[in-house]
Amino acid sequence: MTTRFGGLIEENERRNVEEYDRKLTSLESFPYHIQIGADNRCNMRCGFCLAAAYRENGLLHIQDKKFDRNPEELFRKLVPYMKYWRFLSVTGPGESLLNPRIAEILELVRQNSDCTVTITTNGVLINARLAEILVRQGVNEVSISMDSLRKEIYEELRVNGKFEKVIGAIQAINEAKKAAGSELPRVNLTPNFSRKNIEELPEFIRFAKSNGISVIQATPTQVYRESWVEESLLRFPAVARAAAEEAEALARELGVVFVNELRMVYLNRGRGVLGLLKKKEPVDFPTDPSTCRKPWSSLYIEPDGEVRPCCYLSPVLGNLYDSDFPEVWNSASALELRSAMIRKDLPSSCRSCYEFNRHDPSIMVNLKIAGR
Repeated sequence: MTTRFGGLIEENERRNVEEYDRKLTSLESFPYHIQIGADNRCNMRCGFCLAAAYRENGLLHIQDKKFDRNPEELFRKLVPYMKYWRFLSVTGPGESLLNPRIAEILELVRQNSDCTVTITTNGVLINARLAEILVRQGVNEVSISMDSLRKEIYEELRVNGKFEKVIGAIQAINEAKKAAGSELPRVNLTPNFSRKNIEELPEFIRFAKSNGISVIQATPTQVYRESWVEESLLRFPAVARAAAEEAEALARELGVVFVNELRMVYLNRGRGVLGLLKKKEPVDFPTDPSTCRKPWSSLYIEPDGEVRPCCYLSPVLGNLYDSDFPEVWNSASALELRSAMIRKDLPSSCRSCYEFNRHDPSIMVNLKIAGR
């Protein structure tokens, strides 16, 4: 792909880092790490999803809301700023490929940005036509949420999902790439693991090797409902460790990229007297949320127009349907959040951020989140 905006991207990032280092709160630079949900709806009803917890508690999740405006409008409002983007994830609270304007959205981005484009999807909707669009519009990565290689387990976990359609999606993308002579998009698999499927993890490595999968990213299933506590890997750390270590060895042997986010399940973080006697295993991820740069560098935009610095329930900075982007980027809420980060007086949602608390496995369970 021809690079048109590389100089602008580099200069914007340089200014952004400088403004962060100088502890500025009102910014002249623009965010370069963007995540936008292209649709709020989902074609599945998975029991482990946060939306399921909302429904169980009689609450209305964003997946179940009806909006009159197509999120394509949000992308169009951001066109003047796309040239500064380094990375775009077309991923939100729902299934972005449900948007009937997804081809036009991707074309709009490619006309105005050189950014890396990724999409996380359940994959069910990807057929030959959509695979060709993903290739033609230069999508860099398609991450498919596929939790089992066994039809019965997959369809139990991914309610309304069809195993054969997901396998067909992988084949369709590979065939579209071959027809176009393209290496993109790379296909990643992002399975969530619980006791139901953890022993399949090594099989995913073998499947990746034989099906042109670039990355296997294994994560533990988050627990939002009481009914999922029994299946949580927090109850089976030894099983999780054994599966992960076997997968790591197999990935090295076969040359497969394996991202192991299961370590938080079995990292020895024991408490009390026994905890003091146990050897703590080192972690290689940040644990201080006050060092987070996302209020300076990132945006997460929901299909209803609400803007946050990230997808981890961070504070709302404004609404892109109600205001122009510069007003949101340097809104009073944005300035206060950056000031709070500098003071190390973080909002509760930032203090409990998943990304900075992966050394504490208890972050995987949040049974009260739906009723907050």
